[in-house]
Amino acid sequence: MTDNCLACKSTQAQGNIKKRLIVCCDGTFNGVDKGTEDYSSNVARLSRVISRVGINNEGEKVPQIVYYQSGVGTGSLTHVDKARQGAFGDSLAENVCEAYNFLANNWGPGDEIFLFGFSRGAYTARSLAGFICQVGLLTPLLMDHFFEVYSIYKSRGDLTFEETAWAQGELIAGELGTVPPQQGAPRPSYGTRLSYLRKAAHEHVKIKVVGVWDTVGSLRGFNWFGQAGEDKHFHSTKLNPKIENAFQALALDETRGNFPPTLWYLDSSCCNEDGTTSVNLKQCWFPGYHSDVGGQGKGSADTSSVDEIAFSWMCDQLFRLLQLSGTALQKYILFRIGATNLDTMNKSIRNLTPAWRNIAWNNNDVLIDTNSWSSFWWVPSLMSSGKASYCRKPGETKAFEKAGSKEIHYDQFMEEIHPSVSHRVKNVKGYMPAPFVNGWKYIEAADGVRARWEKSSGGKTIVLNEYLIPKLDEFQKGHGYDHWQGSLERTFAPKDVLAVQDEYL
Repeated sequence: MTDNCLACKSTQAQGNIKKRLIVCCDGTFNGVDKGTEDYSSNVARLSRVISRVGINNEGEKVPQIVYYQSGVGTGSLTHVDKARQGAFGDSLAENVCEAYNFLANNWGPGDEIFLFGFSRGAYTARSLAGFICQVGLLTPLLMDHFFEVYSIYKSRGDLTFEETAWAQGELIAGELGTVPPQQGAPRPSYGTRLSYLRKAAHEHVKIKVVGVWDTVGSLRGFNWFGQAGEDKHFHSTKLNPKIENAFQALALDETRGNFPPTLWYLDSSCCNEDGTTSVNLKQCWFPGYHSDVGGQGKGSADTSSVDEIAFSWMCDQLFRLLQLSGTALQKYILFRIGATNLDTMNKSIRNLTPAWRNIAWNNNDVLIDTNSWSSFWWVPSLMSSGKASYCRKPGETKAFEKAGSKEIHYDQFMEEIHPSVSHRVKNVKGYMPAPFVNGWKYIEAADGVRARWEKSSGGKTIVLNEYLIPKLDEFQKGHGYDHWQGSLERTFAPKDVLAVQDEYL
C-alpha cells in the first residue's frame, strides 16, 4: 500500500486479510477441470499440492488461494477449432483477461501474487505479468473499463503503456468512471489518463513469483521466417523489476519451429547500485521435449521422469515463498521413489497409469518424441521458423534492448544446465541433446570449478554452468500444518551426483 493510492485506501476501508493469490495457467490441450480424462501437467500438479494456508517470514498464517485455468484447445470445441487453437495459440488474449479479472476482484493491500504456466499457459502467465507491471491492477469498479485499457495496451506497438498517446492524453470527465459535470458547471481537471490511473488503480503492485515450464506463444499472424522465439507482440521478454522472482524450466530436445522457447533477460533496471541483481532469475535447461518438461506426456510415452525432475526443480525454487502439502507430494513424487510395484502390475495398466511408475533420473529410457509430426504440425513450424524443424540454442539466444542497440550478452539470461542432462548423456547410450551435438563439450567439476558446458565459436566462448541442487533447511515448523520441508529434488537425485555437487554448494 502507498500513501497516494486511492485504490488501496478504498480497499483497506472494506477490510482485507493478507493472502497469496496463485494463478495456474495450463498448456495447450491440457485441462483437468473439463470433466474428461486428462493426465495432469506440472501446472495441474502444482495447483493441487499448494497448501490452503501458508506461513510468511514473520510466522503469520496466510491463506493461499489457487485459480486454475485450462489451456487453449480445451473445452467444448469442434475438431477444427481445437486444432486451430492448438497450432496457432488462438484464445490466449481471452485467457489473460480471465486471469486478470480473478486478480482484480480479489487483490488487496499486502497480498502476494504468484503466476505459473506451461507452454502457451506460460505465455499467458508472462503476458499477464507484463500487463500488471505496466498498467497495474484495476479495482473491481474500474474493471468496467478494462476492455478500453487492455485494447490500448495490446495496440501499443514498441511503446510502453505510459508512452501511448491515450495514456498521455487529458482525461475528460466521464471517462474511466469519473463523474461528468452538471450542465453549466466548470469542467474538473483530472490530468492525464495515466496520472488518474496511477491513483485510481493499484499501479504499484509487485509480483512475487512467475514460474513457467517452457514458454511458447502464439504465431500472431506468423513470424514469416523471423528468428524463432522472437515475438514483437510478446509482453515481457525483458524482465520487469516489479517481478521479484522468475523461474523457467526449458526443454533441450524440442524441435518444432512453432514451439520456440522465449527466455527472459535482465537489464540495468533489475540491478542494485552495487551491481547485484534485484530480481531472482533462474532459467534451467532439462533433457527431453516440450511435453516432457511440462508433464504433458500420456500413457506409455511418459516414461522418462523428466517431468517429475522439472516439477521438483520448480518446487525447490518456491521453498520459503509458497508452502506445499507434504501429503499431496506423497502422491505425485515421494511414494514412487524406488517403487517396485510396477513388476507385479499388468503391463497395459502400467502403461496407461503413469502415476504408478517409478521415478528415476533415467532407466535407460530413450526420450520419446511426442511432438505429433504427423498431420499438419510441420505447417505452423514452417511458417514460424522457415524450417520443418528448429534446433534450440541455449546460450545463444539473440535479443536486443531496441533496434540498432548492442546485443544482449548471454549471461544476462541466467541460464544453467540441469545435472540430469550430463547424467543421461553418460548413462543412456546414444543420447546427446540436439543443441549440444555440434561444438559443445561437458567439463567435469574439478579444482574448485563447478561442472559446466562450453562452446567456442567465432572467437568467443560460451559457458553455461551446471545447476547445483540446493540443500534447503526446514522453514517455520511448529505450527501444526502439513507443509513440505527441504529439497524435493534431493529425495530422488542420484547420490553420486549429489556427492560431487555438495563440494560446490
